[in-house]
Amino acid sequence: MMMEGSISQLLNLSTLQLHTIPILTDIPMLALVFLFAVVASLSYIPGLGPYVSLFHTLIHETGHATMARLTGGRVRSISLFSNTEGVAQTSHTSWVGQVLTALAGYPFASLLSVLFIYALSAGFSAHAAAVLALLLLANLFLWVRNLIGWLWVLSVIGLLLVFYVYANPFYFELTLTVLSLILLIQAWVSAWVIFSLSVKRKQRAGDATILAEYTRVPAVLWGSFFFIQASFFFLIGTALFFGVEVAWMVDQLRNWGDG
Repeated sequence: MMMEGSISQLLNLSTLQLHTIPILTDIPMLALVFLFAVVASLSYIPGLGPYVSLFHTLIHETGHATMARLTGGRVRSISLFSNTEGVAQTSHTSWVGQVLTALAGYPFASLLSVLFIYALSAGFSAHAAAVLALLLLANLFLWVRNLIGWLWVLSVIGLLLVFYVYANPFYFELTLTVLSLILLIQAWVSAWVIFSLSVKRKQRAGDATILAEYTRVPAVLWGSFFFIQASFFFLIGTALFFGVEVAWMVDQLRNWGDG
């Protein structure tokens, strides 16, 4: 009974407040669900899928690179590949820097996806566009060092510039929304893949395997951490996309904690 009471308190829909992304305000909920489903399927369309998925790959590797710089390390290069994989080559002077850099990729992508969706829902689309442009330009000039990476980043910058200059503002903001959803969904999917690999093939579980080598903590625990944090941010980002206000979510968590 206590658990049922806590859950009902956490999901107190009588105080639910909806405030969706401004350009989506007049779109029926069913259409929002359809848009979400379409974006989720983009990564699995032959030809288009790998191109779309590289957006998450770049952000993921940017997380590694950013943490390397913050912890006093160096970023030698970021490479993007046509199979949607990526590599950030970094060097460090400390064990802590190595661990934090290896840890940063998945949380960075998940957190950034939520921040993008929040900015769009709060009417800060120009700010979101500026941050995205800075990320793309920083990678182009500072870190990306292979041909596929250069071509991909240039093509995305070009497409966004065309939409910004020539398209109706609605379509530009819709493009930003779609990119944010791609990042949100792919951050969750990729974390699930790493978790699955950490269970079944722990020697080939990417960042989880690297962290296991650095810390002697089993890869499955790192894989679990990546999946849990990605699921947490995925739920928040999805709620924001469908119009649930941050203040409402905070109030429900506070009430649940007090109960």
